[in-house]
Amino acid sequence: MNKSQARLAAFNFLETYGTKIRAKLNNICGKTGKYNVPGELFQRRTHRKNRVLISWKTVNQNNLTIEQLASFSGGVTVEFINEDFFLPANQLNPLFRELILKIGSDDVVSAMISIRSESGSTSSAIQRQYFNELMNDTEVIYKGNRVIVNEHNYQNYAINQIATGGKGNDKWEGFLFISIKGGQQDTIESHTGNMTIFNPACEFANESVCLDIDLVLSYFALLSINTNELNEQRLSLYNQIISNIRRLLSNSLYESEAYTGNLLDYCNNHPSVLMLPGQLCDPIQVAPINIEDFGIDDIGDQRNLDLTHDEPVTFERYYWDSEQNCILTPSRPTNMFWSKHLSNMMQQNFTLNEYFRHEEEIVERRRRLLNQN
Repeated sequence: MNKSQARLAAFNFLETYGTKIRAKLNNICGKTGKYNVPGELFQRRTHRKNRVLISWKTVNQNNLTIEQLASFSGGVTVEFINEDFFLPANQLNPLFRELILKIGSDDVVSAMISIRSESGSTSSAIQRQYFNELMNDTEVIYKGNRVIVNEHNYQNYAINQIATGGKGNDKWEGFLFISIKGGQQDTIESHTGNMTIFNPACEFANESVCLDIDLVLSYFALLSINTNELNEQRLSLYNQIISNIRRLLSNSLYESEAYTGNLLDYCNNHPSVLMLPGQLCDPIQVAPINIEDFGIDDIGDQRNLDLTHDEPVTFERYYWDSEQNCILTPSRPTNMFWSKHLSNMMQQNFTLNEYFRHEEEIVERRRRLLNQN
């Protein structure tokens, strides 16, 4: 049995506990969140392996290379936001100079320029400053040509979807996105409506990694089943499915700064498996997770489950995996587990181990202040 067959068998078995469970499993890799992609350009929750947008700051901070960026198999576009395109320090960066030549290109690695809010601030002063710089007869390389951008023609170069399909930078043209709102001055926008062009890079996983993500999270879900309640026939099928997944996970090797080893070891050494022997556990609230919990889709229900990241997505960390020969984003099989919705909110911007330490410090401080033993 190969990985695709094992995934299907696991999904089919888990679905017998409720059709909503199948929907949750399908959404693991079938849909992404928006994160930092402008709403006007977001693909509207499509598959992880589709075309993505990543900021220049993230590329630079993670020391990514053109070759590594090219492993975003669905296509990747590097976004120069506000000051990125204008800073003299960037002009000295060899990767920056290489990416400038890819502005608006159809290559696997492309680039674009954005003037928009990054921090969520209601002030538009920064955007207006760099919009004015852009309009000051700025020369830009666009598909091998040099073009002059000014207030009379900038909308001619706005990002535009020219073909359907979630993959490939040949499906869009242009190179500008502008959205300036807030303050006492006029709103300036290059787009209205939705172009459905990009997913966020933090949600990307190629087809092979998606399979591993599905197997890891299916394995966790299978451990939430009380096997004592299964009849002989269903127990035999359960054992067959989980045995096949264990075999496949043990042969799935990863090697990066984030994790080195096989996926079965990752699963079996995860706190959600170790805390309650024989029972999947929410490691934040230290509460059992039962198979029925996967069918709850009301976030107001305390048992509702979230797909949770050990190292938070907000860290924007990317790793090159020499075994998989691809870039790994926060959405990687060795960074994901199940927890209850409240737990996901409690974890916030901590890794799981950081949260454990943080919680222990709070408990100890409370005991000390209340003079408790």
